[in-house]
Amino acid sequence: MARRHLLNALTLFAVLFIGRVATAADKPHPFDLRPQPWQRRGKPILSARTTKQAWCRVVCYSPHVIYHDGRFRMWYLGTSVASRTNDMVMGYAESGDGLKWTEYKQNPTLTGRDIPWGRIIQTPFVLFDTEEKLYKMWFVSGAGIRRDVDGKVLSNDQRLGYATSGDGISWKVRGEPIFVSGRSPSVIKEGPNRYRMWMGSSASPQSAWNDIYTTIYEFTSTNGIDWNRSDQPVLTPKAPARSTVYPFVLKREGGYDMWHGCHIPGGRFELFCARSADGSRWRVDHTKPAFSATGGKTDFDGRYTSTPCVVEMPDRFLLYYSARDWQNEYIDGQGRKRKDGAGVYAHIGVAVIMKASTK
Repeated sequence: MARRHLLNALTLFAVLFIGRVATAADKPHPFDLRPQPWQRRGKPILSARTTKQAWCRVVCYSPHVIYHDGRFRMWYLGTSVASRTNDMVMGYAESGDGLKWTEYKQNPTLTGRDIPWGRIIQTPFVLFDTEEKLYKMWFVSGAGIRRDVDGKVLSNDQRLGYATSGDGISWKVRGEPIFVSGRSPSVIKEGPNRYRMWMGSSASPQSAWNDIYTTIYEFTSTNGIDWNRSDQPVLTPKAPARSTVYPFVLKREGGYDMWHGCHIPGGRFELFCARSADGSRWRVDHTKPAFSATGGKTDFDGRYTSTPCVVEMPDRFLLYYSARDWQNEYIDGQGRKRKDGAGVYAHIGVAVIMKASTK
């Protein structure tokens, strides 16, 4: 009888244990859900409206964040000139917890004067190479957007640049661009002499100026400088999306996730997420955002959620993003009241997904 009770108890334990394992295994990863269960904060972590620094009082956007040597480190862009200008510069900030940030007192750390072959700075991407003990940055520069007297865009010169740094603050910029057309690089070093990058790029020099906002390509390199581009784009917009821009790729078990931004009807811009087993063939549903703008008229991210950057920590994921609210008016660098009908990239936000406990 005692043996029978023992066998029954062991059987029940096995059933419960197997059921628990099966339930955990069947539970989808949060990145596979739509929308993804990001918990956003009610206020931005950095904002042009609240900063005490003089260089980013109109625009504050395009954060790129890494965690290195016990600190969260952010490189981001800003200007106090106007909402749409080629006079964009880069700043730096640090945080102990990823939520409360301290702006570097000597900002900005990189300006157009530091680029031998360009005048703008856009969409920086930084990684710390643990093999070489070096910060590496890929960024976009060039002549930028050129307009006629009526404001119509005539050309859009955006090329990929490269820089290195020992401390993440003082940068040595390569003397020439490393790729002829680029917007928002996202780089993974998968091993010695093996780099992969996903970036918006125009199909050819003869393409329309805004072609770069609809075609994301895959690139490969042995040194992070000389790049080969895929023959065809790996991601293009599907209705109702009208663009695919600002890719950020994270490698996780079983494949890759690519967050990216899309213009959608209603004057909004939201984040979507594509999935790939190999980083080359992607699937995405552009009817289901991963992280939407709230739509709220008083929310800092009511109109745009953009330029994603995801950081993985042992207990959580953090999503850093640029945001636009519904306010169109702003004061430019000369103290004049100006209006931008599409709003202003004035804020940087963060959202969090806690990892499931393994206990």
